[in-house]
Amino acid sequence: MNSSSSALAAFSQENLDPMAESFPKHTQIVVIGGGVIGTAIAFRLAELGSRDIAVLERGQLGCGTSWHAAGNIPLMDQIPEMVQLNRLAADLYEWFEQEQSIGWRRCGRVILARTESRMAEFRSLVNSANRADVEAYLMSPQEAQAKLPNFRTDDLVGALWSPSDGRINPTDLISTYVRKARAQGVQFFEDTKVKSVIVTDSRVAGVETSQGDIRCEYVVNCAGLWSRPLGLQNEIDIPVYPVEHFYALTEPIDGITPDMPTFRDPDALIYGREEVGGLLVGCFDLNAKPVSPETLPDDFSFSLLNEDWEQFGPYMERGMHLVPALANTGIKTLVNGPESFTPDGFPILDHVKAVKGYFVLAGLNSAGILRSAGMALALAEWIVNSDPGIDVSRFSLNRFRPQHNDEAWLRDQVRHAPSGHFAAPGG
Repeated sequence: MNSSSSALAAFSQENLDPMAESFPKHTQIVVIGGGVIGTAIAFRLAELGSRDIAVLERGQLGCGTSWHAAGNIPLMDQIPEMVQLNRLAADLYEWFEQEQSIGWRRCGRVILARTESRMAEFRSLVNSANRADVEAYLMSPQEAQAKLPNFRTDDLVGALWSPSDGRINPTDLISTYVRKARAQGVQFFEDTKVKSVIVTDSRVAGVETSQGDIRCEYVVNCAGLWSRPLGLQNEIDIPVYPVEHFYALTEPIDGITPDMPTFRDPDALIYGREEVGGLLVGCFDLNAKPVSPETLPDDFSFSLLNEDWEQFGPYMERGMHLVPALANTGIKTLVNGPESFTPDGFPILDHVKAVKGYFVLAGLNSAGILRSAGMALALAEWIVNSDPGIDVSRFSLNRFRPQHNDEAWLRDQVRHAPSGHFAAPGG
């Protein structure tokens, strides 16, 4: 358990006294999953006036994927709905930061281009960003090096500068969501595994849990790694599957400061940012390894998968090419955590038409920290006001067919989902 997970676990123990809240027999809304998505949904529902809410977490809050997220917050995207959601996140996090630090910093982001075709994509992306009132500028290799002085830029064609992009501490964000939701009456229950959703006459009637049954009118399946298996309990197809996902944390490097922009090298499939005076260097693997949720132990809480330098090594070599100082810098740790992807790289935000009251927000494609604020608001609006407030048709379950939830097919498809998603303009 690293410092981030330790801090979140300490927050959990301090603020979720099991004696403070008795396990309910009935509540209006049950949120399944206490990661950044589940806690954000609870916060957004409470903001809209809902109070009768129970968030059920099988382990501890944030213990699955959220705690080891990199926490980068880009604003640009070719898709207008995504830009709208990204801006909602940045605005909310800035407001949170004014009240209590969540590590939010608008440090900007430099995206590197190694080919003329990549630079052409950047021109289109800048136009899309400017139409959405998001600042974005093309840069020369020399201008990129001025932003990233430790980086090699002589072999670049150019770069893109997005000054409004930022970064955040994921565990502090989760703690803030929980604190604000609890202040408005939301209940959180840890060590509570949902065995199945109870459906009567094609509508949600409750949930069966390890602590007993709860009657409810609405269920939100945002169970992360376990969203698909939970859906299958009710013959609901949720094509989401986790893969191994890597980043390395280095020892301090001279000249690396907290205000350094985040960076992304889509042609090399690597990204990174400053971390305690060193660098976080991660990749979006060209041939990622699927991870069956059923093979993970029940106590997979603040846990990681085994290090795999054979898999990550080629990407670290690309990092050393980009930042020559890395060749002489020690590695503190290699993080290998499961991240859930959909076959097409778009998240799932929808209600299940065959089961009234059943909502899904899953498959965030390694962007849960970024998407939590906006997508949780859309889902909360959908539950409370019967309208998500934005066009969410792109995220519908209906885009998939039954064969897309076949495990063998899904495992094969998600191998290439991370690299395809990352290499796309604005990804």
